[in-house]
Amino acid sequence: MIRMMLLPLLVVLLAASGYLHAAHDPKQEADKCSPRLGNHITGVCSSSGATLSSFSDCHFICEKKDGKSTITRTKHYLPPGLPCGKCMECCVGECTPINFNFRNPLSLKSCAK
Repeated sequence: MIRMMLLPLLVVLLAASGYLHAAHDPKQEADKCSPRLGNHITGVCSSSGATLSSFSDCHFICEKKDGKSTITRTKHYLPPGLPCGKCMECCVGECTPINFNFRNPLSLKSCAK
């Protein structure tokens, strides 16, 4: 009885895990940020023999498998000052709040300088 209940549950869980994994394709996530960004960063990874393994607001990670057990991950930062959220910018690979100079006219203290 328990086996009959577990098998359908396992099938549903396996199907759901495959569906969820497909929704987090790093190339597609990058393309949501800007069209063709996914192609660009995939090319950066492949130029070193690696594959794109993850994308975040301000960085992406390339992964290279050397043999059977060694995996090398390289983190690449997107340019400083790149917008990454509401009133936020990329600074050293992290999405940080923008700092304002409260003068007339209002200006920014960007980390891109």
